[in-house]
Amino acid sequence: MPKGKHRPSATPNPQCVVLKGQRGGIAVVLDPKVSFDTIKQVLRDKVSGAKRFFEGANATVTFKGRKLTEAQEQELLDIIMSETTLDVAFVESEGFTLQPQKPPPAAASHSSTFAPVMEGETAFYNVNLRSGQQVRYKGSVVIVGDVNPGSQIVADGNVVVLGAIKGMVHAGAIGDDTCYISALSLTPTQMRIANTITYIPPEEAANNKDSGPARAYIKDGQVFVEQL
Repeated sequence: MPKGKHRPSATPNPQCVVLKGQRGGIAVVLDPKVSFDTIKQVLRDKVSGAKRFFEGANATVTFKGRKLTEAQEQELLDIIMSETTLDVAFVESEGFTLQPQKPPPAAASHSSTFAPVMEGETAFYNVNLRSGQQVRYKGSVVIVGDVNPGSQIVADGNVVVLGAIKGMVHAGAIGDDTCYISALSLTPTQMRIANTITYIPPEEAANNKDSGPARAYIKDGQVFVEQL
């Protein structure tokens, strides 16, 4: 190759991201051998050119093929939601399932652990969220159980957890800074209200295992936590 000339960068293989329709939603199959930046680039190109594929009310998005961190999963979800009109109701990571279901009849309300019971704009879940599981809802969310490390809740409204929050929780996801987060024990890895983010260092969370009931809210542009 002559001096002063550079080999053009290789075009990313479009097959490193494959979109598949599946019952209840869409599967996003990711190549584990390419860089995450390449995955993001190809995913953005694909979803922006296939908006009809993503049309629908509520859907489950399943990531397959490679392990993702919470931050990486959120980046891919942000790309999908910014480029399409898809309303992501649930996220399924490799090895875990949290499928959307219709509210069960009152007589059988105990039959499905993950079935939300709808009351107006609030969804109630009787579940302990494990690592890799996520709940997303266009309203307020009440969890009767724990939100464990590696799990996430993203709600357009308030988030109330009748248990411990140890994972990531985002209330007021559409930018509503009047929303709040409340739990019997509030030691999340990350907490967001509207566009304000608070990170809890692991050592600080470990020292506050028995924090007791608390509520987090926005005041003067900052997240404040008060004991209840």
